[in-house]
Amino acid sequence: MSKTITVWGSPGSGKSMFCCILAKALTRDKRKAIIISGEPGIPMLPVWLPEQITTTAVSIGQVLTSVEIDTSLVASHVTVLKNYPYIGLMGYCAGENPLSYPEADYQMALQLISSAKKLVDYVILDCGSAMTNVFTPAAIESGDLVVRIVTPDLKGINYLKAHQPLLADGRFHYHEHMTFAGMARPFHAFDEMGYIIGGFDGLLPYGKEIDRCATEGGMFRAIKYCNSKYTASLNKILDALEKMELAEQQEEESYEAEYGEEEYGQEPYEDDEDGYGEVDSDE
Repeated sequence: MSKTITVWGSPGSGKSMFCCILAKALTRDKRKAIIISGEPGIPMLPVWLPEQITTTAVSIGQVLTSVEIDTSLVASHVTVLKNYPYIGLMGYCAGENPLSYPEADYQMALQLISSAKKLVDYVILDCGSAMTNVFTPAAIESGDLVVRIVTPDLKGINYLKAHQPLLADGRFHYHEHMTFAGMARPFHAFDEMGYIIGGFDGLLPYGKEIDRCATEGGMFRAIKYCNSKYTASLNKILDALEKMELAEQQEEESYEAEYGEEEYGQEPYEDDEDGYGEVDSDE
């Protein structure tokens, strides 16, 4: 069964880069993933694909403001990377802004995520920092695994403390989120900052090579520059997903043993053999 991984947190903590690195790790065995960015204030398609012109016809804004959202509509608005054919992208296009479309509806954001989940093995939700954008709380509610990334400084810590009350409702499972220190540098006071928020599950250190990948428009190449601490944090998330999948498999096997043979599994892909629409290049 497919899994939704939500990544949210403070501004400038490396959330989008982490989503790209996570997508590369999850698709090594040819499983499929879609990264979805619902932040209209920072259109991500030209960031992921700086040398490629993507039109408003493939913008996530078209989907979120549709009358009805289904898997075929979502699949037609996914851009697939030529060099990484198991990774699809959904986001806003260059030049779009929060006023380019009518205000998105919370339920439509939930429908988008639910439909995307039927297409691939993993849906990675790259959230903006503002909870006023309905995509972010909808993504947190929808996440099977929620990753919280904050800068280990006073800005990051106070961002988290300010937003915690907004996620107090039980459907957000705030206290189950995994918390990581993003853009961590040696001079940061990890112990002190961690103590304030209840501790970090790991570090996602800043690296010059990783930063260069973002600057040069090669975010999906950054995984080969992750140091041991970054890799250890990434492996924690991969292990958590593996445990979830194993638990589901055991539950299904137990059900089959008790009630007889049943057919399980996610719905088949509804488009071409790559599981998405048209294939495009990121180079």
